[in-house]
Amino acid sequence: MFWGCSSLSDIKALENWNVSNGNNFSDMFLGCSSLSDIKALEKWNVSNGNNFSFVFCRCSSLSDIKALEKWNVSNGNNFSFIFCECSSLSDIKALEKWNLSVQQYKSMYLI
Repeated sequence: MFWGCSSLSDIKALENWNVSNGNNFSDMFLGCSSLSDIKALEKWNVSNGNNFSFVFCRCSSLSDIKALEKWNVSNGNNFSFIFCECSSLSDIKALEKWNLSVQQYKSMYLI
């Protein structure tokens, strides 16, 4: 959706988006290298999502992912490279509460 929008830094307008029927979130913010604040995504209902591959890949300014802490990703089956090349990301504790099966976890490549 916003793939390659390297200047995108303000996504507050997405805060009230209804994404509850979405199932493929892959590549959504791929290459958004200026994106650092994703708090607008905190209330997103991604419970029907199954593909989260490359969602934040190459978001090199992204350092705080606490907004994703309450995401329900239990239906996800592809998390490949979800945070690849996120060079500012140093803490992924927000993902501790994600309900992932062993198979889902194996598909999550952070770098």
